[in-house]
Amino acid sequence: MFLTCAVVFLQRSSMAESSAVAAAGTAAPTVLDELLEITAQSLVRTEVAEHYEVIRELGRGKYGHVMLVTHRQRGTPMALKLLPKASTKLHTFLYEYCVALSLATHPAIIGMFGIAIESSQYYGFLYEPALHKDLISIIKPRDGIPEPAAKQCAKQLVSALEFIHSRGLVYRDVKPENVLLFDPECRRIKLTDFGLTRPKGTKLKLVAGVIPYTAPELSNTTDAQGVPIDTSLDAWAFGVLLFCLLTGYFPWEQSLPDDPFFEDFMLWQETGLEEDLPRHWKRLTAEAALMLRSLLALDPTKRGPVSGALKGLWGLGHCNGPGVRGHDDPESNFSAVLSLLSWSQAPSPLDGPNPMAQCCPVQLPRVSLGLESISFLLEISICMSGTSRFLTTGTPGHFLGAAAPALSQNRAKYVLLCFCMWLFPS
Repeated sequence: MFLTCAVVFLQRSSMAESSAVAAAGTAAPTVLDELLEITAQSLVRTEVAEHYEVIRELGRGKYGHVMLVTHRQRGTPMALKLLPKASTKLHTFLYEYCVALSLATHPAIIGMFGIAIESSQYYGFLYEPALHKDLISIIKPRDGIPEPAAKQCAKQLVSALEFIHSRGLVYRDVKPENVLLFDPECRRIKLTDFGLTRPKGTKLKLVAGVIPYTAPELSNTTDAQGVPIDTSLDAWAFGVLLFCLLTGYFPWEQSLPDDPFFEDFMLWQETGLEEDLPRHWKRLTAEAALMLRSLLALDPTKRGPVSGALKGLWGLGHCNGPGVRGHDDPESNFSAVLSLLSWSQAPSPLDGPNPMAQCCPVQLPRVSLGLESISFLLEISICMSGTSRFLTTGTPGHFLGAAAPALSQNRAKYVLLCFCMWLFPS
C-alpha cells in the first residue's frame, strides 16, 4: 500500500476548505489521514541549533521564513523553512510538507530532503537551497526580462504545472516569489511553496484579498457554497506572471470591472480588435499578446491550458527543452530522480565534494528497470543504532532523521514511503 499511497492521495483527495490559507478540511481520505499521521509520528523533535548551523536568511513571508543552514556533522547545505507553532496548525504544516514531498521528483519542482522537524517554537522542513533568490529579484520595473529568458521560465513552469495538474491538484499560488532561481539566466528554475495547493474540485468559500493574480471568477464570487477550484486558476495566474516577465509591471491591480486597466482588457477580450489592445500591452509582440489573451480568457471554460504558452509562434513548440523533460516522457520520472543526484548543475559558493558520500558505505548494484540507458547507483545507509540514521540518494543528500532512537515500525514505513515517492512518482 505504501508503494502507491502518494499517488492515491493525490488522485483521490477531496476535502472541504474554508479559506485560502486554511488547511484542508476534516473530511480527508483515509490514505491521506494515514500519511499525515505517519508523518506526525516521524517528526524529528530537536532544536535547530543542535544539528544545523544557520548561515543566513534566504527569505521571509507572512507565514514563516527560510534559512540557509548546513548540517553540523556532514556539512550539507540546505534550506530550512520555519513556520511558527503559535500561528501554524500542525495539520496545515503536515499537509504542505506531504504535498511538497510527493511532487518533489519533478525537475522543475523544489527537491525535498525528507526531513520534517519540530522545535519548541517552530515546525520546519528541509529542501534544496536556491542561492540565486527568486524570479521577482531579476524582473526590472517597466522592463521585465529578455523574451528568450521568459521563454526559458515558461518552458519549465509549464512542465511543473502540468505535472501538478496530472496529479489531480491545482497549485493556486503562481507568482514570481514562488519561482526559485538556480542560475541568473533562468536556465534552471524550480517551483516552491505548496501551502495553497488543493485537489481539483475543492470548493473555495473565501478569498483572502484580491491580487493581480486572482482570476475574475474568484474576485467576483458571491457563491455561499464556494467556487470549485480548477486548473484554469493556474492558467490565469500563469498568464499574469508571463505578462510581468515581459513588461516589468502588472496588467492591472485587480481583476474587477472598476479597475480601469482591467476594464480596457475586458474590452479587448470582447472584440479582439487591434485598436482595442490596451495601451500598456502594445509593447508585446503580436504572438505574445495572442498567447496571453488565451491564458487570460474571462470565461474559465474557454481559458487555454498552461501548455498553450509554448505553442504557436511565441513558444518553442513543446515544453521539453534542455534540462527539463515533460512528465509524459517514459524516462522522465527516472530522469527526475537522477536530476536530484546532479547537484552540480547549479554553481554556487557552497559547491564542493559530496559530503554524503563518505556517510554511505553500502552501495547497491546498478538497477535496470526496463528503460534503455537508465541505471543509477543508489548509496544507502540506515544506521539502526540511533545516533545517525538517514536514507540518501546522493547530493543534495536526501537523508531522513537525526539523533533519535532505532527505527520504529512507523518510522520504517515512512522511510520506505519517501524512498518510493522518489523512485515511483506515478
